Amino acid sequence: MRTAPTIDPSYGTLAIDPGFSARTRGCACVASRGGELALAWFARPDVTRHPLPFDVSVVIVEKPQLDGRSADKIATILELGWQGALLAGLYAGEYGALIDERTPTQWKGSEAKPKAHARMWGVLTEFERAMLGGPATWREIDAACTRGGLERWRPGVNYYARGFVMHNILDAAQLNLTQSGRMR
Repeated sequence: MRTAPTIDPSYGTLAIDPGFSARTRGCACVASRGGELALAWFARPDVTRHPLPFDVSVVIVEKPQLDGRSADKIATILELGWQGALLAGLYAGEYGALIDERTPTQWKGSEAKPKAHARMWGVLTEFERAMLGGPATWREIDAACTRGGLERWRPGVNYYARGFVMHNILDAAQLNLTQSGRMR
C-alpha cells in the first residue's frame, strides 16, 4: 500500500465517498483539521460546493473497485468513480491540494460496513459523534450490526435501513480517520 502524503496540521483534509443518486444527494464529504473531524455534508460536482472555513492540503477520495460482489454493477461503479473524481478534482483545484485515492480494500479491507462504523464510533469524540447524527446514528449502526450478525454477514448485503443515507457520511468519516492514522 502507498504511504500517505505528509499533512501540514495547520491545514485540513477532505474525504469524499462517491455518490450520485437522488437518494444519497451526491458525494458524502467529511473535512477534518488537525486530525479532528470538523464538517460533514453532501455535495455534487454540478452544483455549488460547500465552502470550507480552512484550507485543505489533501483530498482523499474512495476509488471504486470491481470485484466479485460488484461485477454486475459496472455502470454504477463507473458513475460513482466519475462523480467522486470530478468533486475531488474541483476541491483539489480550489485549494491546491493533493489527491489521495484509495480503494475500499486499501482503507477498510473486507470488514462489513456496519462493523467498521461501530468500531469507528469508539474512537470519535463527543463533538464528532454529534456532528455525525449522535444517538440516532448510533441506533442505526447498532441495528445494522444486529441484522448483520443474524444474517451471518453475507457478502453484498446492505444491512442499513433503506432511507439511512448517513452511512455514506460515515464512510467518508472513516476514510478521513484512516488517512489521519486514528483508525487502522
